[in-house]
Amino acid sequence: MFVSDILSQKGGLVFTVTMATTVAQIAQQLGTRRIGSVLVMTDTDTVAGIVSERDLVSAMSTHGAAALELEASQVMTRDVVTCHPDDSIEHVMEVMTTGRFRHVPVVHRGELLGLVSIGDVVKARLEEARHETEALRAYIVAG
Repeated sequence: MFVSDILSQKGGLVFTVTMATTVAQIAQQLGTRRIGSVLVMTDTDTVAGIVSERDLVSAMSTHGAAALELEASQVMTRDVVTCHPDDSIEHVMEVMTTGRFRHVPVVHRGELLGLVSIGDVVKARLEEARHETEALRAYIVAG
């Protein structure tokens, strides 16, 4: 199973913000939309960074209530690891586990196609394992 399979099921909707979006606005969007991160985009629609719940907690622990007035550019993770639609689920799961992050943008030729979360990857992997189990049962029964 591949990243493209996840995107075909969940779609490519990604919530993004600008570099000037405040932490307060980001926190409000994360809460309202029940999501764990937003991508920070440049003026040319390329991924500049990502702001996750962890980034917000870090900003709050460092700056206290004043963190709410900071801009995305000041709290975002800049070195965003991306994946390709043809990457395997296993590869993305390994990248997420090694990097200790839960969201990976899907990019192809510089174009943002979507965002996969660890929940998406685990769900896809469980579905794949279920199909494998069913195929083995059918093979044994037919045997």
